Amino acid sequence: MTSERLLRRWASAGCLLGLLLGMSSHAADEGTPVRITVTGIERPAGQLLAGAYADADGWLGPQPAHRLDVPVPATLAGGELAFEMRLPPGRWAISVFQDLDGNRRLDSNFLGIPTEASGSSNNPPARFGPPKFDAALVTVGNEPLALEITLD
Repeated sequence: MTSERLLRRWASAGCLLGLLLGMSSHAADEGTPVRITVTGIERPAGQLLAGAYADADGWLGPQPAHRLDVPVPATLAGGELAFEMRLPPGRWAISVFQDLDGNRRLDSNFLGIPTEASGSSNNPPARFGPPKFDAALVTVGNEPLALEITLD
């Protein structure tokens, strides 16, 4: 392959990447604002990883329909942090966990019990396994919505 052809291919890929990035940042501006206040943050470290899921099949999986990473400031006081996620109107289940080690996974011990704090919309119990999708469902309409999620 000639260097000119290779250069054109990279330029085309760069234009496509720029278009995709532009679309994703534009999409982040669309949707209904959902203000999520996370309480129960015990350590001012790491980041909160929030995911919004539209169906039970993907619930708590690695590919939420919408996601947001929120750094937890070292100066955090009171164990509470609020952020905004924009979602299209519909029914959503939202999950948040505090990723303390930066591996982007909810860590657990040898019994499978999470070692990093997590919570879901409606604060359903997570007894003997993760919370149920239906218990975490909230309805997002056209008006802003405020949720509180408590980390356990």
